[in-house]
Amino acid sequence: MKCIIADDEKLARSLIEGYVEKIPFLELVATCKNGLEAAEHLQKEEIDLLITDIQMPELLGTDLVKSLRQPPMVIFTTAHEGYAVEGFELNAVDYLLKPFAFERFMTAINKAKEQFDANSSKEVNLKKDYLTIKADHKLYKVQYKDIKYIEGQREYVSFHVPSGRITALLSLKHLEESLPHELFIRCHKSYIVNKSLVEELEGNSLVIQGKSIPIGQSYKDKVIQEVF
Repeated sequence: MKCIIADDEKLARSLIEGYVEKIPFLELVATCKNGLEAAEHLQKEEIDLLITDIQMPELLGTDLVKSLRQPPMVIFTTAHEGYAVEGFELNAVDYLLKPFAFERFMTAINKAKEQFDANSSKEVNLKKDYLTIKADHKLYKVQYKDIKYIEGQREYVSFHVPSGRITALLSLKHLEESLPHELFIRCHKSYIVNKSLVEELEGNSLVIQGKSIPIGQSYKDKVIQEVF
């Protein structure tokens, strides 16, 4: 992971640099004395992780993050507890209160690594535009765009496609976790739908090519937000 350190205190910068050097999967791209220097590097190069102090002259670490259209993962470091809420509102990976030991720093970095790996996995999955389904002693290669909706039936699920349906021994919960969330959404305890094929919302149902799919009450707000 490519990272940048931003801190106006020389001792703090040196400490964090030493910590970063101990971690094999971190690549330190730059060490900055203030938020403006960090902003310049972030505009020039794709950075995965920003490790920044909050209280810095000219530009606070929190304001730096707010100024970025697509901020990287962020770990805030500060000597003041009062910024914790704002830090987490900015979706910070972690918030380190100075002084912090290497073990605490490593905990924060591991959180960032988990998030980085998860995002990388999603990118790989998105490049794959089909699903392989094992059913009826066959392997079916089904394009994501052709799956209208998926219906859970106890230990089985049915994939509704233009040619009919394919029923396989699968868990709907497992499918929900493995399917690309950009394309599919769970709308009911028994249904996952293809977002792009939803035509309308009618009461507590979605309509896909003339078929009404129920929406569970606990799913409705999310469905409306992501589909419409």
